[in-house]
Amino acid sequence: MRTSLGRGRIYRRCGCRDTQHHQLGAHCPYLLTDSQHGTWNFAVDVPAPGHRTTVRRGGFPTQDSAEQALGRFLEGEVGGYNADPSQTVAAYLNTWLEAKALVLKPTTMARYRDYVRNDLIPAFGGLKLDQLAHRHISAFVTCQLAAGRGHTTLYRCLATLSSALGDAVRQHRLPHNPASPPVLRRPPAPERRIWTAEEAVRFLLYCHRADPEIADLSSSVPACARAKPWACTGTTSTSPKASCTCAAPSPRSTTTTSSSPRRRPAPAAPGSRSRPASPPPYDTGRRQ
Repeated sequence: MRTSLGRGRIYRRCGCRDTQHHQLGAHCPYLLTDSQHGTWNFAVDVPAPGHRTTVRRGGFPTQDSAEQALGRFLEGEVGGYNADPSQTVAAYLNTWLEAKALVLKPTTMARYRDYVRNDLIPAFGGLKLDQLAHRHISAFVTCQLAAGRGHTTLYRCLATLSSALGDAVRQHRLPHNPASPPVLRRPPAPERRIWTAEEAVRFLLYCHRADPEIADLSSSVPACARAKPWACTGTTSTSPKASCTCAAPSPRSTTTTSSSPRRRPAPAAPGSRSRPASPPPYDTGRRQ
């Protein structure tokens, strides 16, 4: 049975052979008498430079499933993406990497490439893209954690897979993202500990002795600031042994100076000549 859907053909065929061991295909007589014999297929002509190319895909159990696969294939051709029902996860991820290489930074691209080629393709590459399910990803995570894989590394690997499958959903290649919701939660950020003054001094002194490039950075720090925990406004010598006149702040040495606000002179009247301010009266009781 053959069905035409405007563009493309739906037909049923089997793997039976004649006496010469030639495959009968769609000409098997059992296809006319047994509705369960064989599988459904589709064929569609696609444009190609210089010649015509026919894409054939089969193995569908019902006519409806073959028609749906043909419809998705034609939608992908119009949208500019590959909607081949026989496309594997490995083929899709390699195509996705080629597209991402045009927009991602080299460092991000290198990390994506490592995850795809070292983890994702060995785990899911043989599956058809339409068959990839959440259970496959969950089983992969369980196996990796049992093998001692790091939680953070595994989370980033799954984030790469989710990004690739998310692009497939946005291109209408997949109806949903099998990697969403994520199997693993985002790992908490490690608590960052601030160095003490002694640790900072030890680091700067070591850099000054061992690494001449880092020494330039440490030399910009005042020597007394590398040796004292309090604030320093003294010398900026490049030598860690340089002397400094800074002293530790003493609670008894703090003084307060009160000053009364100055009065502004009254503006001169219009037409009057401005006169210089008179000096303050001389105090005869003070010594010069």
